[in-house]
Amino acid sequence: MIKPPAPLAVLLSPRRSVVEAARAVGARSLVLAPDLSSPEIQEAVELADEAMTVEWSDHSRLMMSIGHLANLPVRISVFGFAEASALAAARANEVLRFPGNPHAAVAYLTDKAALRGKVNQLTGAPVRFEQCDRAAHLEAAAARVGFPCVAKPRTGFGGQGVHLLRDAADAALLAAGLAAEPALIVEEFLEGPEFSVEAHSRAGTHTILAVSRKYTSGIPEGTETGYDLPAELDEETTQQIHQLVVATLNTAGHRSGPSGTEVILTKAGPRLIESHAHPGEDWISDLLVLAEGTDLAALTIAAALELPQPASRPPRRYAGIRQLRLPPGVLAAVEGVNEALALPGVTGVEISVPLGGHVPETTSRVAGHGSVTAVSDGPQALEAVLRKAQDTLRPIVVPVSASEEEHSAA
Repeated sequence: MIKPPAPLAVLLSPRRSVVEAARAVGARSLVLAPDLSSPEIQEAVELADEAMTVEWSDHSRLMMSIGHLANLPVRISVFGFAEASALAAARANEVLRFPGNPHAAVAYLTDKAALRGKVNQLTGAPVRFEQCDRAAHLEAAAARVGFPCVAKPRTGFGGQGVHLLRDAADAALLAAGLAAEPALIVEEFLEGPEFSVEAHSRAGTHTILAVSRKYTSGIPEGTETGYDLPAELDEETTQQIHQLVVATLNTAGHRSGPSGTEVILTKAGPRLIESHAHPGEDWISDLLVLAEGTDLAALTIAAALELPQPASRPPRRYAGIRQLRLPPGVLAAVEGVNEALALPGVTGVEISVPLGGHVPETTSRVAGHGSVTAVSDGPQALEAVLRKAQDTLRPIVVPVSASEEEHSAA
């Protein structure tokens, strides 16, 4: 008897771990990326069954490249695990009648203003906000929302373009540097600890997989500095966060696949920051595997392609990551890496700045210059091992003069 071909996962610019997940659940993989030679994509291509160079952000080019797959007698779905790729994948699946999340739901989650308005109506957790499509109107919009407030793009991810406006002077200064017609949302400043909620949905039923505590550098930058998973929360607060996330996903019409929702726990209870039809930052997915043994990519691919669902590892642990921040200058060496890796519980040490390279300024896109990851049996022990690993690392950074920095930038 001839065995039927395995279902096919079409993966848009995936990480290597996503290709590994497809293989683990029994799917074949086709990697599509604009540049197959980039280091991260190369790692994925090496493990994939097939790969093609495709500018998948161009819908017509994507359809020209994979349209013929609709004629194959096998179950196929397109997957994107980041903001742009999730939207492109949903549109492709809809056109080719492949299984997947509705394109409208993914698009709805990318529009912060539309989502905010609907969630305000359907939950007991309203947040003051206004849309602002003209730079000249920003100061007035911010005043109506009330200071302090936050201005950010209506579409976006990862804290890009977020500005804290403490007063009218801040609003006027920001407006002066904007394009004439920016697509912004201005909303009240929410104060409290931040959390990221990972969920997996199937046929409109949402399963909360984990709530992680997010750490930041604080006001005004708000740069991410680390995560702990799971977060230490009481049962009532956990339930309130779950209810807010489920209501948000239902509001958007989210039906299947992963989602990452950011929440702030204010004095009045949990409030939505934003939600997306893809997992949160890559390291949250990594922590989910380390702590719970749950691979969100594997769950997503298996569900869409009707393959057996992967089982989670029963033992529960705590996992965390901390971003490393180096002083400005040229990185000459990092001592203590092997010592840090040898510490019980440390699972990874990554330095993202190459030796001899200039240390970039930390921003919303450059949260740090490396990271330390660890696991432990409890939150206090986890914090202790992460701190010890950070203290063990001894980076040697050579300061450079302002003129040398300008020459390097040029």
